[in-house]
Amino acid sequence: MSPLNMKQAFSVSRLLPVTMIAATMLLGAGAQAAAPGITPASGATGPVFNLTAQPAFISQPDGNYIYSWGYGCDGAPSGFAPAAIAGATCSSMQIPGPTLIVTAPPAGTSTTVTVQLRNNLPTAAGNTSILFPGFQVATSGGVDGLLTKEAVPGGGIVS
Repeated sequence: MSPLNMKQAFSVSRLLPVTMIAATMLLGAGAQAAAPGITPASGATGPVFNLTAQPAFISQPDGNYIYSWGYGCDGAPSGFAPAAIAGATCSSMQIPGPTLIVTAPPAGTSTTVTVQLRNNLPTAAGNTSILFPGFQVATSGGVDGLLTKEAVPGGGIVS
């Protein structure tokens, strides 16, 4: 085979697995979320999510651990979505943080979603906060930060 033909054969063999994967995705079963999300507890004015920020050691593929911090569930959420993911849990610290799933209200109406964040980080880590770009947010508790209210170590905020 000439060098030109070998190059063309190599290129086609590289594209074949990608084409097969794309076809499988398009023709396969319904789409599933890549990671489970949490559904909120029902509150007096709308859905409520209770989150915490805290440190943990994250296991790595080589068996070592890395000290890190992140967000997770502060207590058990009301449920996980999609329900097809058996055994899904929402730990008290995970990277990335949990996906918050809220059902859209009927057209022309709105709903208030409450996110309560408790800061369980070490004092040396300082304050923490959560931003919700594109949403109208009213925050209570905590201290004023650069962009929003922040939860001090051992404290909390409500957004």
